[in-house]
Amino acid sequence: MKVVSDQMRTIPELYPDDLITKARKCLREDSFREIFITNRDGTLAGYIDISDAILVNETKSNLEIQAFLRDAPVVQSGDSLEAVLQKIRDAEIDTVAVCSPTGELIGAVQLSALFPIIMTRQNPEGLVEDYMTRKVVTCRPDDPLHAVHSLITESGYDALPVEKENKIIGMISRRDLISHGHIRQSIEAQHRTPVEYIMVTPAIITFRNNTIAEAAQAMIQYDVSRLPVIEPDGQIVGILTRQDILNALELPGVVHA
Repeated sequence: MKVVSDQMRTIPELYPDDLITKARKCLREDSFREIFITNRDGTLAGYIDISDAILVNETKSNLEIQAFLRDAPVVQSGDSLEAVLQKIRDAEIDTVAVCSPTGELIGAVQLSALFPIIMTRQNPEGLVEDYMTRKVVTCRPDDPLHAVHSLITESGYDALPVEKENKIIGMISRRDLISHGHIRQSIEAQHRTPVEYIMVTPAIITFRNNTIAEAAQAMIQYDVSRLPVIEPDGQIVGILTRQDILNALELPGVVHA
């Protein structure tokens, strides 16, 4: 049976007295939403979130990382994947720190890596409408990239539906924005390149009466973290995320109604 060490990733080396701008660069250029910070002796100091790092304005760019540190959920390399997913669900984050028994940070594990594995072990019951989030943040195809990048960061979501005339026409993710080198320059220079230039079409969607298991398989097949929930006419009525699906799984500490 797979355990934490099978799915562990190395992480950037950052310390509490490093400038927040250094962390911001790492978060912009990697797939992490959270980065774990170590003390000089290698022990875990905490973590910072992408929203904290990127929303710091330029006049405060001399701030140190320690001003933004949060307490980090921790697992050990031999823990079960179910135990890790419980930590992720409870903390409502995408990544957990992996530490040695003496507190040294040795890596991190992401929900995106664990999700396909846990879905081969479980067949959750329930419909999409039972677990979806009804508050939906969207953007328009003519919105400039830098504005959409800011919206993704401020909202805390990894991806947004692109909507035109109350119908979904595509999706744009943080990964889409940062995977294009010239897009990064456009964002920093605040050029008015529209989001339709790199949005993904057609959007991978689900319907409110689909099962959670069907939606999870679509996420795995297309490697996406969230699915817009739409009506047959294309109107968006909700969002279903990997985190939402965790609430339908049989994990330690989960009590179903």
